[in-house]
Amino acid sequence: MNQFKTEVEPISIEGFQVVSGELFSHVSSYALPSCTIWGSGITFNRISLTALNCCERIRLEVHPQKKSLLAVPVTIKDKDSIIWRKNKKEYAPRRMESVRFSSQIYTIWGWDTGCVYKAVGHVVTVEDKVMLLFDFSAPEQWKAKEKKTAK
Repeated sequence: MNQFKTEVEPISIEGFQVVSGELFSHVSSYALPSCTIWGSGITFNRISLTALNCCERIRLEVHPQKKSLLAVPVTIKDKDSIIWRKNKKEYAPRRMESVRFSSQIYTIWGWDTGCVYKAVGHVVTVEDKVMLLFDFSAPEQWKAKEKKTAK
């Protein structure tokens, strides 16, 4: 038995409004650099590594008022350098644990500690140096998974 009507019901479109295409993302966020911050650390996606030519180390710079994070490629000589790749041979981002960093970010940006935050980034240049800028002023957010406790 066919569950759909075979007759098409005529209706009036009076009162309907066109939804602007600008409200929808036309590019998947998976195809863009992204940064995720949770209560105990930070990570970047593989696209971020590619955007900065797979450099081994970065320095993070935070703009407290603009809720922005800048990932700057650096060498081992930079005292604030962070290794953001799993290892030299493996081309994959590393999950960087830092409760101190995360708690400071959550505090200065007024975030809910029960949530995880993600922002899309884009390539910028400062004095001909390529960097990634992540705008967390309107991040994607979701409830963090609760850690299972041992019984």
